[in-house]
Amino acid sequence: MNNQTTPTKQGQICKITSPMADENPAETYLITEDVSVYSDDATIYVVSITELQRNIATPALAVRTAIKKSDLTVVSEDLTSYVESWNK
Repeated sequence: MNNQTTPTKQGQICKITSPMADENPAETYLITEDVSVYSDDATIYVVSITELQRNIATPALAVRTAIKKSDLTVVSEDLTSYVESWNK
């Protein structure tokens, strides 16, 4: 059985399980849509936290990236918890 925690809801923070050579393995992504309606093999849209920070004044302009749901691992349940974890 796979111990990876795939995203189940909008707002979770994830990392790519096996990033490609041109992807930053430390990058984190915000789930931007209701993923509970998609299978693990479906492609979902996420936004990198870095991209979101670059577009803080207009977050709707942050570029969305298509990633297969099963290629993501949840690292935090929400952005607030993720940011708070930096101080621990």
